[in-house]
Amino acid sequence: MKKLLLVAATAVMAGQAAMAQDVPTLRLVESPRDTVTRATAEIVGATEPGTAVAVNGIAVKVYKTGTFATTVDLTPGANDISVEAVASNGTIATRTLQCFRADKPRVVEKSATEAEEPVMMYASPRQVETLEDAYLQYGNGDDRLGGSKMGFIDPKIVLEAIGAKGSLYCVRLASDRIAYIPKRLTRPTDVTIHTGAVNTGSWSITNTGRTDDVTIDLPGRLAYQYSTESSPTAIVVDIFGATDNSNWITQRTLDLGIIDHTDFRQIGEDTYRVYIYLKTPHIWGYTVGYDSTSSTLRISVRHRPALTLKGMTVGLDAGHGGENPGAISPSGLLEKDVNLDIIMRVRELLHKRGAVTVLTRDGDTGPSMSRRKQIWREGKVDIAVSVHNNAAGSYKVSGTAVLYKHSFDRDLAMCVARRLTQTGLDLFGVVGNFNFSLNAPTFCPNVLVEGMFMSSPEDEERLADPAFRQKVAEKIVRGLEDYLNQCK
Repeated sequence: MKKLLLVAATAVMAGQAAMAQDVPTLRLVESPRDTVTRATAEIVGATEPGTAVAVNGIAVKVYKTGTFATTVDLTPGANDISVEAVASNGTIATRTLQCFRADKPRVVEKSATEAEEPVMMYASPRQVETLEDAYLQYGNGDDRLGGSKMGFIDPKIVLEAIGAKGSLYCVRLASDRIAYIPKRLTRPTDVTIHTGAVNTGSWSITNTGRTDDVTIDLPGRLAYQYSTESSPTAIVVDIFGATDNSNWITQRTLDLGIIDHTDFRQIGEDTYRVYIYLKTPHIWGYTVGYDSTSSTLRISVRHRPALTLKGMTVGLDAGHGGENPGAISPSGLLEKDVNLDIIMRVRELLHKRGAVTVLTRDGDTGPSMSRRKQIWREGKVDIAVSVHNNAAGSYKVSGTAVLYKHSFDRDLAMCVARRLTQTGLDLFGVVGNFNFSLNAPTFCPNVLVEGMFMSSPEDEERLADPAFRQKVAEKIVRGLEDYLNQCK
């Protein structure tokens, strides 16, 4: 395993350079701008471990990584902030910052009509066809990971675009349902879209040995949305632009692996809802999509695996990599290296328990999100974990978090989070409906671990410690075991 370049090594090299100059290193990574309106300012920097640091004459804790952080009060008008580092040999390095605290500007509230750019509706609808990796959004909102996703859909589905807002098309799914889709995931088409609803065809329900499959014949590729329900456990698929004419719903075997029974509802004049009820309270993965180039919709539901890590295939992902370092800590620790180190420790622990692992990367490479999902899918993973480490705009933010997209992944997230807090880390949160790309797949239970905040000096000190990274890896594995035991 490629060894992580620890901050201790960085500190040694920095110390050698400082000795050559006969003064300690003093680097500021967070400081106030020339003019601010806040009453306080955060100072974050790095020096050699063992160096004493004072800000405005007040001693500041220097962590084992050499990082220091503090908050200073600002008076109205001009402020001088002095930072002094004193090495063990008595040499001194100083920095002086000047910051002007201005009055807060008066906020001019926008009217409701000015608050947000409206959707521009087309005089005549346009036909667009979906491309690979297309997905639908509930609304036209956005954040750094995109708007809230309804789910991914197949290519070559013709949609009726009735308007646009910025980079999004507004599309009509049914008479009472609209959604949004990024323009870049579509192309114009001359294919005539069905007017009104089309009739559904026959169903077939089979046991493939690894999955139970429900296939539904349709006259064309229609848009769809999938979700899950509990009590009873069910997979729900809405097919838009369809009405029921499925007079043959045929179960081809008496021995289904996980499906208990199926049903349907016509919940709107052109929205057809499929219910797939399961025998178990937990969902072990499912996929929805069209067969090859046909218009047969297949809902494939995975059987429950043996509830032990021995023999189980676990997908592992170390976030970032290659040209993308991820977050960088004040002392220079790279998130991509920390992520990989933790994942390799998880891998070793899983192998000792008899599990098979499928890694999206095992070196300093940076596969695309699509490629990472493909690696897991082709590896037929039973459960999956992606490891990242967080960053925030303030050094005071710390703690561990576990994130998931789909409700059936919540129990897994809770199990891993409970174990991670046993390391002594505070819980930043268990976050649902998260838009991270590797949380989007439904083909297996999966979670994203945001171990700690690299921007926090305390969390950074823990991350720089191999023993603590080993503890984090152990807790992730124990969380997986807890989940499997809970499912028994």
